[in-house]
Formats: sequence, C-alpha cells, structure tokens
Amino acid sequence: MAPYHIRQFQDRDHRRVLDLFSRGMEEHVPAAFYHVLTLPHSLLLFPGVPVTIILVSGSWLLATVYSFLFLLCLRLIFWVSCRNYVAKCLQADLADITKSYLNAHGSFWVAESGGQVVGIVAALPVKEPPSGRKQLQLFRLSVSSQHRGQGIAKALVRIVLQFARDQGYTDVVLVTGNMQYSAMSLYQGMGFQKTGHYFVSIAKRLIGLSIFHFTYSLPSVWEPRM
Repeated sequence: MAPYHIRQFQDRDHRRVLDLFSRGMEEHVPAAFYHVLTLPHSLLLFPGVPVTIILVSGSWLLATVYSFLFLLCLRLIFWVSCRNYVAKCLQADLADITKSYLNAHGSFWVAESGGQVVGIVAALPVKEPPSGRKQLQLFRLSVSSQHRGQGIAKALVRIVLQFARDQGYTDVVLVTGNMQYSAMSLYQGMGFQKTGHYFVSIAKRLIGLSIFHFTYSLPSVWEPRM
C-alpha cells in the first residue's frame, strides 16, 4: 500500500470526507442486524413464529414468506435508520467543516495516501466539562476499508491526543456504539477508559444498541504516562 500522511482538512477534501463518513457508517448495518437476531425476543419471532405457523397451519410456504418478510423489514429498518443519521450529520457539522471545527477552537484532520483522503478524525472542546477539567471530544474517526491495518486510525487518534496536550486539555473524551467493535478495541488499547454506558431511547434498549463513553486522562507534565 502507498504510504500516508496526516494533515489538516482543506475545502477541496470535502466531497471525499463526506463519502468516507457515509460508507463507514453504512458498514455498521450488518453488525447491528446480526446482533438483533441473536437477542432472546428475536428468537421468539424468528424462528419461533415460523415453527408455530407450520405446526398450526402445516404451511411451509406461509412460514417461509413470514421469515423472508421479517428479515427484510428488520434489515430495512436498520438501513433507513443509518441513512437518516448520515443525512442529519451531512446537514449539521459536516455541511461546513471549516466553520464547525476549524473556526470553533477545534480541528479536523485527514489521512492522505496516493493523493486520496483515506481517513478522517475531528475534535472540539466540550462546552460544559466537569468542574476543574478542560476536555476535548474526539469525533468522526473513520478509515477507508481498503486502507485498514496500516495503523492509520491509531495515528489519527494520536494526532488528537497531541493536539489536546498542546492546547492544555486535561482529558480527551468520545462516545461510540457497542457495535463498533474494532473502534472500542482501538480506544482501549490506546489507554482510553470506559466511563459511561447508556441507551439513547427505549427502542435502542430493546434491541440492545447502546452507547459507551470513553475518557483518556492526559498526564500532567510532572506525571508522565507509562
């Protein structure tokens, strides 16, 4: 693979950044879909209901049609939910990255390889941090699927940590979904600690999709991190 380097976002990167973010979010749909299928109440509907249909009506065709429609609707629900979230983000902070990040005391970086943007990460100050803390929040970490395994994601996180140190922050915080297994493994491997766990809605609780809060406490100059 071609070598990469990390630099600050420029306006000419905008289209590629949006595409990278959108594709990265869509990759979570299959994981969420299969996760829901393993939940106990899902097993009552699939394959519990098809078996009941066969026992009551003796119709394999009806059971097959139900199973197909159940899986199709479930997959469609996740796909629509993902597309709605992406559309919301594209109309919010990602609509004007310079205004949302660079002009808001934060920053936005891209990893470039072969003249193409292959990774992104952003950071913004936390507006109301805990008393006595100055916190920076990490956002939008994503790496192209064709360029994973090269340490790009780790390098992007390190850029954020260094930015936080240089700006005098005490912590770097972030939130991520429980389906983002590789991201959670990366954060924990780099020293982030889980500091919170919650569900954004009753519906998300029912399908087991939760949010984790991570914190990386930056050492003081007289307390070097081992």
